[in-house]
Amino acid sequence: MQRKKLLIIGGGNLCLQILQTLAPRNQFEFHVASRNLEQATKLCNLVRLGAMQGDIPARIQAWEMNLSESDIERNAHTLTRIRPDVILNCASLQSWRRITELPKAAFDALDQAQLGPWLPMHLAPAYALMRAVKQSCPKALVVNAAFPDAVNAVLFKVGMAPDVGVGNVANLIPATRCAIARLAGCDPLRVRVKLIGQHFFSHYVPRSGLPPKAHFNLTYWIDGRERSEDFSAETIFTSVARDFARLGGVDGQYLTAMSAVRVLENLYAENEVEAHAPGPHGLPGGYPVKVGGGRVLLGLPYGVRREDAIQLNEAGQRQDGIETIMADGTVTFGRQQMSVMEELLGFFTPELKVQDAASVADELGRKYQAFAAHIRQQGVSQHVARQPVFTPRFA
Repeated sequence: MQRKKLLIIGGGNLCLQILQTLAPRNQFEFHVASRNLEQATKLCNLVRLGAMQGDIPARIQAWEMNLSESDIERNAHTLTRIRPDVILNCASLQSWRRITELPKAAFDALDQAQLGPWLPMHLAPAYALMRAVKQSCPKALVVNAAFPDAVNAVLFKVGMAPDVGVGNVANLIPATRCAIARLAGCDPLRVRVKLIGQHFFSHYVPRSGLPPKAHFNLTYWIDGRERSEDFSAETIFTSVARDFARLGGVDGQYLTAMSAVRVLENLYAENEVEAHAPGPHGLPGGYPVKVGGGRVLLGLPYGVRREDAIQLNEAGQRQDGIETIMADGTVTFGRQQMSVMEELLGFFTPELKVQDAASVADELGRKYQAFAAHIRQQGVSQHVARQPVFTPRFA
């Protein structure tokens, strides 16, 4: 049986973790594209040689690809040469992890902006990628790992949404199942969960439990029977934060990698598999889904309407600093979150048009670099006065 071609774009840590899991299983013909071809080649060689430790002759090829405005035609040509069945986008102009490298006081202050104002860093490469995909391989399934809760929703408005995302809501499911199992005194595999929630919710809960203003829907079953009234959401998510605390940062990307593996391995499965994912079909936030047969379907619990699920996630989106996503894809940002960016970085934009994402990202990147350099040179205490309002998401 001929293997499907999987192209992973962005040769960073997430790409490496996904390949380290998938390559020994040898289910795909792997391709990795990065703007740094030498680094991508070495990454591919590392994984290929690691697989050979188990006598697995994984096929992995490196490609050069720069997701910029000026390289769309070249990228389309590269995609035509590869002819991928599945594309996983891991590319961002600045990873969410970057601010965790700041001194704690600076990080705590800047983290109050939440992830929404950083949208240009994730949207710009994804927008460039999807334009190349539309030209060269429109039938390829595209999975987005770069802030898919918002990026997929924005690109949907301009007819370029990836098929689904990974991470975020999916990262909360294992601990939620384990917490319910602990409370019920049963094995976690007997617990089935369906959770609707946006990025803000899925990152707040593992660190601090249920947010004061929580926008989510949780349904769960034990041994096939719905038991959603047995334990309160506050009790469950308190257990998630207390009893199943985990490593974050780079190490924590293992959860995102495994959520990607679940989606990727089952996209072309004969039988549909239940999973959780952000941004399916360009919807905002995260949902239960079914993957298989070359498609992704919503898997909402009985009695929850699609419109209600979207409204829940739009409310969570506002907590993340994105006020609205308009019909033409223009994004308006929350005043409170953007004021943090203005005070600390000197960066302020009330709204973002899709076509301006790259130029705005360039400005944001330069101002963040200047801020980080200033902090390193002068020390943090005398320059950062803002006190955190929320528990830091990535501490």
